[in-house]
Amino acid sequence: MNAPAEILASIGGADNVENLTHCATRLRFQLHDNSGIDEKQVESIPGVMGAVSQSGNRYQVVIGGAVESVYNDIMALPEMKEGGSATGTQKSGSNADVKSAAKEKGPRGRFTWLDSFFDFLGDSFRPILGSLLGASLIITFMALMGTLGVIGNWADPRTELSPTWQFINLCWRCVFYFLPLMVAYNASKKLGADPWIGFAVMAVVMLPGFTSLGQYATHLTFAGSEINVVRLFGGHLPLTIFDYGSQVFPPLLMAAVLGPLYKLLKKIISPNVQLIFVPFLSMLIMIPLTAFLIGPLGVYAGDGLANGLKAVNDFSPFIFAILIPMLYPFMVPLGLHWPLNAIVLLNIQTLGFDFIQGPMGAWNFACFGATAGVLFLSVRDRDVTMRQTATGALAAGLLGGISEPSLYGIHLQFKRIYPRILVGCFLGGLVQGIGGGLTTNAFVFTSLLTIPAFSNIPLYAISIAVAFFSSMLLVVFFDYRTADERAEAAKVRATEDADQAAEEARKASAEAHKAELRADDAEARADQAEQRAATTTVAAERAAQVATAVAPARTALAPNAVTQIASPVAGYVVPLDKVPDPVFAKGTVGLGVGIDPTGDTITSPGDGKIIVAQDTGHAFGIKLDNGIELLIHVGIDTVNLGGTGFDVHVARGDRVTTGDVLVRFDRKVIESAGYSMITPVLVTNPRKFASVTQAPATLSSALVAPGDTIITVTAKPPKDGAAAAPGTPPAPAHRSAAQAVAAGDSKAGASASTEAPGSSVGGASVGGSPAPGSTVPGVSAHGVSAHGDAQASPQGTGTADGARRAATTAGAADSSGSAAASGAAPGSALVAGAVTEIGSPVAGRVVALSDVPDPVFSKGIVGLGVGIDPTGDTITSPGDGKIIVAQDTGHAFGIKLDNGIELLIHVGIDTVNLGGTGFDVHVARGDRVTTGDVLVRFDRKVIESAGYSMITPVLVTNPRKFASVTQAAQGAVTPGEGIITVTAKQ
Repeated sequence: MNAPAEILASIGGADNVENLTHCATRLRFQLHDNSGIDEKQVESIPGVMGAVSQSGNRYQVVIGGAVESVYNDIMALPEMKEGGSATGTQKSGSNADVKSAAKEKGPRGRFTWLDSFFDFLGDSFRPILGSLLGASLIITFMALMGTLGVIGNWADPRTELSPTWQFINLCWRCVFYFLPLMVAYNASKKLGADPWIGFAVMAVVMLPGFTSLGQYATHLTFAGSEINVVRLFGGHLPLTIFDYGSQVFPPLLMAAVLGPLYKLLKKIISPNVQLIFVPFLSMLIMIPLTAFLIGPLGVYAGDGLANGLKAVNDFSPFIFAILIPMLYPFMVPLGLHWPLNAIVLLNIQTLGFDFIQGPMGAWNFACFGATAGVLFLSVRDRDVTMRQTATGALAAGLLGGISEPSLYGIHLQFKRIYPRILVGCFLGGLVQGIGGGLTTNAFVFTSLLTIPAFSNIPLYAISIAVAFFSSMLLVVFFDYRTADERAEAAKVRATEDADQAAEEARKASAEAHKAELRADDAEARADQAEQRAATTTVAAERAAQVATAVAPARTALAPNAVTQIASPVAGYVVPLDKVPDPVFAKGTVGLGVGIDPTGDTITSPGDGKIIVAQDTGHAFGIKLDNGIELLIHVGIDTVNLGGTGFDVHVARGDRVTTGDVLVRFDRKVIESAGYSMITPVLVTNPRKFASVTQAPATLSSALVAPGDTIITVTAKPPKDGAAAAPGTPPAPAHRSAAQAVAAGDSKAGASASTEAPGSSVGGASVGGSPAPGSTVPGVSAHGVSAHGDAQASPQGTGTADGARRAATTAGAADSSGSAAASGAAPGSALVAGAVTEIGSPVAGRVVALSDVPDPVFSKGIVGLGVGIDPTGDTITSPGDGKIIVAQDTGHAFGIKLDNGIELLIHVGIDTVNLGGTGFDVHVARGDRVTTGDVLVRFDRKVIESAGYSMITPVLVTNPRKFASVTQAAQGAVTPGEGIITVTAKQ
């Protein structure tokens, strides 16, 4: 069975798949049931980098750069074609999915025609929201100037404004006057017609010449309204003259007729002449039809709806002020608010004011208040993902009056939020109703910036403050999550803390490993120097002493050595897979056992150095002198206690010996808070050893005292495969002169047992050239080359001090590295010891990888690197190479750099859901790029208005080829400025 088939089988087969999509690195499954999936089985499949189970039967499988081909292979499987239902382009759990789920609960989910109708309304207005928002802020500025007395009543046509203020007034009036043209364009496009034909048809009735026909009109009364009618074509056809500026219903009706007509003409007219006759006939039919029939009908329809709502408001402004904010939370998810927005515009055009937007503000600020409460809790709980979502949603709401990011990103996903919002809606509407209601003279988005646009500013400000803070406080005090969701969030925080501790231990381990390699090298060179300097017994003994002192003994790493690790506390041994935390139980952090303590004191199991010491006292990392690295984690999730119940005795960097106290804890405090006392004791560098197992003695008797053996660590066998006694290093290939004397051999120096190749006695080389970095009597150590080759000089001393200097010099030369030494191409990042900096692909602010708001990126599953919060709008190549991944949606690019580093640049988080909207892609898969070449340009406003984070992960996806991949910069960076440091292996 191949990998795609294995993946499909592991998640329950095609019948369990409701929907399947992918982004730049992950397969995103929407399943019927994800409860029975074996995560270990999924992650064991070749090519799978990780698996993430989510609520709502969502499941993600991390593939990496090959995700597109794996997706295509899965979709091509026969069972997917026959029985699977996995199609679509949206991410499971995205805003679009939440919106769709909300629609399904209302009438739109049951009637297709109703769903299509409201989608038509929404798509007719949604693209012009930006221009309406801009105009609303200009209106607010005019209202503020009027309130302060700088200008007169700017909304009254009879008020004379100076030319300067007239010009400023035109800046917002243009948007609303030509609104019918914008709506006609969008509505025609939505229904599949040429949008410019819809624009042109509506433009006819907005020409000054059309309005001037009114001088020939006859005044009539129709349905209680005065209208002007001009009789054309010999008086047989009556043409009703209206001012169509700011009208929205006529262009909607016009597009509803133009769409089917346009498609019909394309069917019956030959493709060879469609370019000419389809537009011509469409305009020939639609212009008179709109002017004589559709336009007047649209005006009458809009007036009827507006008059109905006005009648309710006239009957009781109190009831109306409460009714609108209570209905809006249910209307917006269903898309039913668009007709009300159209009526708002019509009210302003016909009445000169609107009475709907004031109550609408109570709903908006109740919504934003709930988001502020969620933000408060996410900051308190250190929930990075929710904090990012809530921050963006709150900013969009308070500054732009846009509720969709809050609604779809948060509120509809947590059922406990809506009752809190409704309380805020009711109280805000109640305040407005008691105050007699509110009006405004212009269409505005209800945000903090538009408060001055309302008739009674103090009343409006008090009402929205009541709505905002009541919803916020209810969320803060009563939460927005169920008990299970809060428990899950606490578990995630504990996992992140454990990951952080493990990462610190890993970094410390990496540094220690480098130091060990340097010490190994120095030790080896000192051994060689010892053998060459051993012309006399005294000199040999001194050289041996120097060699012995170069590096501490790391007995646990000696081939085949067996090392026992003692318990740090009295208690009962618990097998690792029984530890009640999957991060520990699965061996993610390291291998070992758990201890259920009976004592209250944690001691050091051996001599070493503290490399991790949490201030909360719940976790300690120790680098033992024997080469073993330990993590002792006191209890499960005890980080949440914030140090309560812990008395810490050591700090990071301290030296400890066996039995030294690390921490004392109060068991009653920990258990009364509901946390498990089981304490994992883990070897965090198990890859250096052949095995790490629970000590056999604890299998029969689980109760142990401090110092009793609980873990057995077995070293790897010799590299050359030669047998060695367990727990002892292999015998050396030769003996030094000092060793020969100690063994009773009277012949020192040249008479000692077999010399190593390249060793010398009395300045004469034996068996080959001198060993790198060695010195001999009469040879100086100062001539060591970059490769560590010793060069003869007649000025040396031949003492053990000379041997030590030679070893030190050789070690220093070796640590500097050389491109030629590795055999790799010059400039390659893979050259031994090479340090390569990766430049930023975009201007912005550096974000630590752990703070990227997506666990697949932040946990390093895809690769290592940093995030960038862009201030620019252009992604460029950080180096020369080849494009190996280029998503059509423009949100992600993979580059194989010529220096051997492979990069992934993922523009924003979950931006695959935009389907390419807001992205202008400049490269394709297989293209060659050089430093600074443009990969993609993006529209930040489009991405952030959709509620997505702009933080852009820049990751090295082949980190295992290198010794380390680390963050190189903080704060603001410019394109090309180093953000990641990649260090090659030695």
